[in-house]
Amino acid sequence: MMTASALLRAARSHRGISQRALADAAGIHQPRVAALEGATEDATVNRLAELLRVLGAQLTLVPSELRPVWAAADDVRRALGKDDERTAWREIIQLSDDLRAADAATCVTLAIAPPALTGDPHFDALLAAITDAALTDRQLPRPEWLDDERWRLAEPWDVEDVPALQRAARKATPAASKRHGIYLERAVLESV
Repeated sequence: MMTASALLRAARSHRGISQRALADAAGIHQPRVAALEGATEDATVNRLAELLRVLGAQLTLVPSELRPVWAAADDVRRALGKDDERTAWREIIQLSDDLRAADAATCVTLAIAPPALTGDPHFDALLAAITDAALTDRQLPRPEWLDDERWRLAEPWDVEDVPALQRAARKATPAASKRHGIYLERAVLESV
């Protein structure tokens, strides 16, 4: 579910500022920012637009039912927070399907807003790898957040855990995924 709280958290996280710094810049109290990000208080469109403006972002209507990367990252974060890795993987696969189903302009639009980190570096790099591959395969522009080190693993991750299959997976991994330290055959991310 795409929520104002997730959008605000993703924008603030990308800018690397604290809730207090955002509150000070927006002229509100920090507990209000925490309540908005925690979804214990609903944000009006005007309030959300103002907070995003302070963060150097803006609200934009996208004529699509496909989920943007920032929202998928938030869903992955929530699943991982519940120790539900299976659901996190389903979210990853759905993101891959969504990016591949989108027309070129929509694909870029879904990827442009930087997501918040999920809390698991492997899933962060996986989100970036999927996004990067979807854009690069179609020769579409890549958003700057994909070049941020936070979306790359220091040590490569062979997602395929069967050693005999790892060699084939490494050969079949798109170069865009390798940039993020992810080794995974493209077919693994397709819905059945």
